[in-house]
Amino acid sequence: MSRVEPIGRTTTRILLDAVGFALCQALVAQEPNPRFDNSAVDGYAVGHASDALVGSRLKVAGIAAAGGNGLNSILVGEARRIFTGAQVPHGTYGIIMQEDVLADGETIALQHTIREGEHIRRIGADFGAGDELLPTGTSIEAGSSALLAFAGASLVEVYDALNISVITTGDELVDPSELPAGSQIRDTNGVMLINQVLGSVRANLKSLRLKDDRALMIRALLEESATQDVIIVAGGASVGDRDYLRPCMDELGQVHIHGVSIRPGKPFLFGTIGDCLVFGLPGNPASAYVCFEAFVRDALRKLAGWQTPTTKWVRVKLGFDHQAIGREDFVRVSYVDGVVHRCSEQGSFGLISVARADGLARLPADLDLRQGDDCLVLWLRR
Repeated sequence: MSRVEPIGRTTTRILLDAVGFALCQALVAQEPNPRFDNSAVDGYAVGHASDALVGSRLKVAGIAAAGGNGLNSILVGEARRIFTGAQVPHGTYGIIMQEDVLADGETIALQHTIREGEHIRRIGADFGAGDELLPTGTSIEAGSSALLAFAGASLVEVYDALNISVITTGDELVDPSELPAGSQIRDTNGVMLINQVLGSVRANLKSLRLKDDRALMIRALLEESATQDVIIVAGGASVGDRDYLRPCMDELGQVHIHGVSIRPGKPFLFGTIGDCLVFGLPGNPASAYVCFEAFVRDALRKLAGWQTPTTKWVRVKLGFDHQAIGREDFVRVSYVDGVVHRCSEQGSFGLISVARADGLARLPADLDLRQGDDCLVLWLRR
């Protein structure tokens, strides 16, 4: 989606509520990590090379604990009890683990020779002051939040949450809480797509359900595009007599893509109304699901300022034969011991395969594959 660029809006979030947002400016270290030389183990610090030999018997003189001050030097013939994370005394030669000494309370006997610098975490070993820790566009998750916390960033400047409307269409649709009558069906796309969005980016969501009516579609697109960054429409993207998305988009905005050579999901549409992105997905739930994973998820993340998407493609062995169909086939698959197997019903209406799929196997349009061949799989379990 080359037309998709990060939104211009930024906001300030508290760190505990910043996961899923992308940094709008790089994080630069103001101090090193570690901030001081410290112990990697519970043990004993030795100050001099002459005392670091196997068999040396040393007097235990004092304790260095995490949060305390360990700066005083260690005298010849002495060792200092030290705990993990404690600042090492000035001039420490090395540290021996507590299980590698014989201790009698007041003295210790070394069971092996200590190497210079052994078990000492040196200042700046992880990064130094002035190093770029996280580039602009980094999506914040558990690991990056730890770096932000170390940097004292209790407030974080990030790209703002996206404003997204999810529209489902169809005369046959009723709310999931309702009992369908006649040829009605419960609206599965609405809840599915909302949860796909929530699993992608931080967003302010609206949900609408429309009958198959051109005037209703025109009005909804006009109203939502005036305030939203993205509109996702499920249904009405094909070319049938009651599929109104394409003609409405031609009237209100621009269509950049309509129709892709994949199965399922051929009617996929991408367009714009002003600055608002519009994604048109097929109405069948498996098709809508596949199109979101293949095209929409990464586009939303790019719009939300993410530097790189987290879509994960893995190469694994195919557990079934596949005959090329002239367009790329996205097959819902389960993963067992390095091999992917076709999930039950692969029809575009199928829901069991959507619920149980570990990934989408992307199978080539013009190449037959056999069991045991390599294939690319879009990993869905996050």
